Amino acid sequence: MKKGWMIVIALMMTVTLMAGCSNNNSSESATTKESANTQENNSVKELSFEVMIPKFGVDPADTLIQKEWQKEMESYLGVKLNIKWNRLQWGNEYTEKSKVMLASGEIPDVMLVQGKDQIDDYGAEGLLADLTPYVNENPNYKTFVEATPDSEKYLYSADKKIYAFFDGYNNPTDMEPSQFNPAYRLDIFEKNGIKIPETIDEFYDAAKKLKELYPDVYPVGISQPWLLYNGFFNSFHANSGIYYNGEKFVFGPTEENFKEALQFINKLYSEKLLDPAFMTDDLDQSRPKATTGKTFMYPDIFSGYVTEFNTNNQASVKWTNSLFPSSKYGKGWQQWAEPSGKGLNNDSGIVISAKAKHPELLAKLIDHQYSEKMMDLMNWGVEGTTYVVKDGKKELAPNILNASNIYEELNKYGVGTTNKARAGIVWTPQDKLAKYTDPGSITTFYHDGKAEEISYWVANGTYAKDAVSPNDFAPRVVFTKDENDKKASIMTPIDTYVNESMIKFIKGEMKFSEWDDFQNKLKKMGDYEEVVKMFNDKLNQ
Repeated sequence: MKKGWMIVIALMMTVTLMAGCSNNNSSESATTKESANTQENNSVKELSFEVMIPKFGVDPADTLIQKEWQKEMESYLGVKLNIKWNRLQWGNEYTEKSKVMLASGEIPDVMLVQGKDQIDDYGAEGLLADLTPYVNENPNYKTFVEATPDSEKYLYSADKKIYAFFDGYNNPTDMEPSQFNPAYRLDIFEKNGIKIPETIDEFYDAAKKLKELYPDVYPVGISQPWLLYNGFFNSFHANSGIYYNGEKFVFGPTEENFKEALQFINKLYSEKLLDPAFMTDDLDQSRPKATTGKTFMYPDIFSGYVTEFNTNNQASVKWTNSLFPSSKYGKGWQQWAEPSGKGLNNDSGIVISAKAKHPELLAKLIDHQYSEKMMDLMNWGVEGTTYVVKDGKKELAPNILNASNIYEELNKYGVGTTNKARAGIVWTPQDKLAKYTDPGSITTFYHDGKAEEISYWVANGTYAKDAVSPNDFAPRVVFTKDENDKKASIMTPIDTYVNESMIKFIKGEMKFSEWDDFQNKLKKMGDYEEVVKMFNDKLNQ
């Protein structure tokens, strides 16, 4: 028996020794690999890569901030950067181009991709680099990840990987404002004694009156087609897809308020109150109508455009922002509210191609954009040139404040606060305080019976505090790749049909007497109820 135990002990020692050797070999292997990577990185003298990102009206290529960005990145990485920039106009141009590239599997080393589901799917297919190890290696982005509520659900894929540097924000205030509002030609309203609408009925009455006074004008215009829908959907608490209503996820097109919103838009269209070019005008075609007397009302618009309209000296017009009109469903929802604190939005993010030659260096570069130093550079600019510090607080420099147009002056430098000239690799994290205190965000805002000059951020964050769309802060759910594929196969044709039908209902090509047929076709096209159930089942997990 004793001999037997000695044999067992000997065997155990042998196994232990073998395991120890194995662990040492593994450790040595990992150390060797890490050392090799470090040596390889240290040997890189010039990092060449291609980037595709959106631009927003002003190309930052030759601006001071872009040059400082490159200088700082080269110093931080210790290598020279040779970057091939491909900046496409944000909107349809960028969206369509990125879709084609992703579908082909041929993407640049770095690009911005929209939609977390899409990012997770392409990551799982091996098109995108898994950034999970780089999150742990680099401190700045990790801080934002850890600060994001429910980050495991919200940022990571179902298999616990993260494939993007998502859109970052730092909001040290208790406000949760939005940058979208209805807008009205205040001088025309006041001249004719027309009330700035507070209800959806008053909106119609105002449009009707303006048409009588200016028969050659379509009073209601659009800045972009999707904002037409959203403006009225906010008033009717409607949605054209699956959304969170404050209690559960629902499919908007099946609800009565969705129908009522379309009926209202149809009434505007049929009575020639709505610009008939609402589906064909792009931003460049629609915005000039605000300063040429062709449009008097916008159901939804980027709030900053009001400042742009009002500072057009040749036009000599006076516009005002306001809150979304209320309806029988309550106060109009304020949409796309910005959360307080620090964190990430998962709507879109910067990805690195799985074929990129030096993903660890690219990840380190992008991570540096989330540092305080780079956030200051991209949101405020250069101290002493575009901003100064007084009593420990940053504010724009006198040469910026005294410029005839603050935004145009900031654009010359490439300061990202304007949302037009965005240096670096978009998205770069936004310092919300720079936006909220930016004098360029001061617009005319109509509230409680009077117009005032106030930052639209502050106005929305104060006056619409109790009217934020519940969908803005919906519970965070994450689907597996199989679930995403199932959701897409069911909802893609349905969503396409809904979008096509909305236009037809508005134009009268489909009659509201056919609403039941519309609903029946939705059901036949796919089991959207199953998809809604998938969302709601996630609430209990």
